Amino acid sequence: MDVLDDLGAAGWETRAAALADRIETTAAAAGTALDPAWLGAFAATPRHLFVPRILDGATVLTANDPGWPDAVYSDESLTVQTRVSAASGMAIPTSSSSRPSVMAVMLDRLTAKPGQRVLEIGTGTGYHAGLLSHRLGDTAVHSLDLDSGLVDTARKHLAAAGLHPHLTAGDGVDGWPGGGPFDRIIATCAVTAIPPAWIDQLAPGGRIVAPLDAGTAGPLLVLDKTADDEVRGIIDPYPALFMPMRTDVASPHGPGGDPTPALDGMPQHGTTALDPVALLDQEIALWLWLHSPGLHLGGGQRYGVVVAERDAARAEADLTPVADGSWAVRQHGPYRLWDTLEHAAAAFTTLDRPGAERLGVSALNGRQYIWLDDPDSDHCWPLPEPTR
Repeated sequence: MDVLDDLGAAGWETRAAALADRIETTAAAAGTALDPAWLGAFAATPRHLFVPRILDGATVLTANDPGWPDAVYSDESLTVQTRVSAASGMAIPTSSSSRPSVMAVMLDRLTAKPGQRVLEIGTGTGYHAGLLSHRLGDTAVHSLDLDSGLVDTARKHLAAAGLHPHLTAGDGVDGWPGGGPFDRIIATCAVTAIPPAWIDQLAPGGRIVAPLDAGTAGPLLVLDKTADDEVRGIIDPYPALFMPMRTDVASPHGPGGDPTPALDGMPQHGTTALDPVALLDQEIALWLWLHSPGLHLGGGQRYGVVVAERDAARAEADLTPVADGSWAVRQHGPYRLWDTLEHAAAAFTTLDRPGAERLGVSALNGRQYIWLDDPDSDHCWPLPEPTR
């Protein structure tokens, strides 16, 4: 059966045009006006060719399923591949077709124009490379992925759409050796810092757009090349939650992203004057991550406790206060993680609750940091070095 026949009488063009309209509406509601040329790319690129098989929990949707066309042309992220975590035994997504409205914002922030060469880190299904190819021409687009199997499949998807960008399998940390300079670099996986190879391969005046791997905060880095070995720019608060950039194709986790191991020894018991519920506010999520990169924070009313984890440290705070208006806290591991979060929350209040719009990034080959209000600010936080 022809996959196009499964899209119903409306046809894929009508569905893609409706998706482009939804993308525009979603962006406008968030205060973002998108470049019409990118909206045109979404309307002209057949997403169904890139996601013939969708994983939805234990359900697999294919072109033979009646719900498949609506899923394909929804403004939703679609998982297409998972891998089992050796640590937890759980199947964790490792490839998806990202949410189109988020992709559109990232492409808009990229400000790429025809005639410019673009490097994409994270080929995945090939849909994003297809959007770039439609707008810029496929000879201008280079895309790589750690997983050679994904690259091979993406190549077939793109060819079915009549597009033939440059694709290769490789470690995203290395960029595309020998392929630069690129006018633009865009990542469809989250990073904890900018790999130096990206800076080296970026043309003067070029731009990098990449999601920051900052837990639930998930903002965008929008950085311009200001010197041979430096990019500098802003943190865009638009939420962009992406899978981490992996360096081991067999693992679903990014470097250092394996679940926290079981904790040994007795916990340290104490109390805190900080209401644990305040740490679950999305407004403070990025600020906490700056003070404790790699932080995982969760819990809430469902569990009656806030749980924070980083590396081999863990903290638990009860949501019900004790008699004197404080909250019970238990801390495990080699350092007192809750103490770090208390310090961060106090600074957040003292500095007038700074949002992402007050934060910027300076990334040099040897030093990368996030700063508050000004690159020379007294308040700055080093970014972790890119690891393999």
